[in-house]
Amino acid sequence: MEIPNELNNLSELQNNFSKKNKKKNDAKKIIILSLFFLLLVAIIYLLFSYLKTQKELSMLKDPVAQEAALKVENDKLIQKIGKLIELSTTEDPVVGTVNDATSLAQQQKFFVNAKNGDKVLIYKDKALIYRPDNNKLINVGPVYIDSTSTTDISSNK
Repeated sequence: MEIPNELNNLSELQNNFSKKNKKKNDAKKIIILSLFFLLLVAIIYLLFSYLKTQKELSMLKDPVAQEAALKVENDKLIQKIGKLIELSTTEDPVVGTVNDATSLAQQQKFFVNAKNGDKVLIYKDKALIYRPDNNKLINVGPVYIDSTSTTDISSNK
C-alpha cells in the first residue's frame, strides 16, 4: 500500500514541477516578447529620426529651401510683433539678430538695452528691437538715412 502513495506523491511532485517550469517558460516568453517589442519600437524611432535629419540636411543644402524657411520664420516673427505694436503691412522689414550687443551699444544709443539674441526689424521709417524670450519690445525708434555716406553716381565723370 505504501507504493501507490509514493507513486501518487511522485506524480504530484512531477505535476508541480511541470507547472513551475511552465510558469517559468511563460515568464521567459513574455520577457523576450517585451524586449523584442521595445527593440522594434526603438528601431522605428531611430529610423524616423534618421529620415527627418536627412530631410533637414538636404533642406539646409538647398538655398531656395533655406530662403523659404527663413521667410516663414520672419513672417511668424512679424506676426508676433504685430500683436504688440502696429506694423506696416505694405513693406517687408529687414530682419536681423543681435549677435554683439555691447559693440552695437557703443556704436549707437538705440541698442543700449539690447541683448544677444534680440531681433531687430528695420522699416523705412522706424526700427524695432524685440526680445523673443520675454515677448517684449525693447526699443522702437525712427530710422535716419545718412545722405553724406552715399555718393551720386551721375555726378562722377
